[in-house]
Amino acid sequence: MIQLGCSGKTISEEDPAALYQEAEEDIKSDHYQLAIDKLRAIKNKHPYSKQAVDAQLRIADVYFMQESFTEAATAYESFRDLHPKHEKVPYAMHRLALAHFNDIPGNIARDQTPAVRALESFQSFVRRFPNAPESADANQKIAEVRKILASKELYIGNFYYKRKKYDSALPRFEKIIALYGDTLPAQEARVKAEEIQKMPAPRQDTGATNK
Repeated sequence: MIQLGCSGKTISEEDPAALYQEAEEDIKSDHYQLAIDKLRAIKNKHPYSKQAVDAQLRIADVYFMQESFTEAATAYESFRDLHPKHEKVPYAMHRLALAHFNDIPGNIARDQTPAVRALESFQSFVRRFPNAPESADANQKIAEVRKILASKELYIGNFYYKRKKYDSALPRFEKIIALYGDTLPAQEARVKAEEIQKMPAPRQDTGATNK
């Protein structure tokens, strides 16, 4: 039996439909941990029921609502891999990408691995479901993430450039031009790359390492 947080009632764990309904009520009341407990009980005790599949996806949603984006991404990815033909796969893949997107740090100096994962996930979604209702949002997010990744490379390139470590700066600028040529950071990268390329060799770059 499971104790309900608001009503004080108990429900049987042998009824997956009732458990799922109660989990939905908990979600509406922002009792997320109670909801997760019930959804997990469905998965563990009724793994072959329809509610077990629904519960797996709903657990991912609850993590997303809690802004636990790393856990949400893992759960959406698991749902996609375990149920590749399910009708909710487009939804799960878009939310997977959004989870990574929402996990991108605001400070460009920090690790941008979530941005890389968001870009890959959005691109995968658009390739697989180009006509999905969420495709417009996905394409917009792709543009945003590409700008973020270009800005990260520009940040590193400028770090070397300001210290006159031009042989380390140039590959960063060239990478921006090659991968993110249509972004705003690419404009600055082109100017500085051309400036470095016009410098007489050898350039002033002692002891530099290319991260």
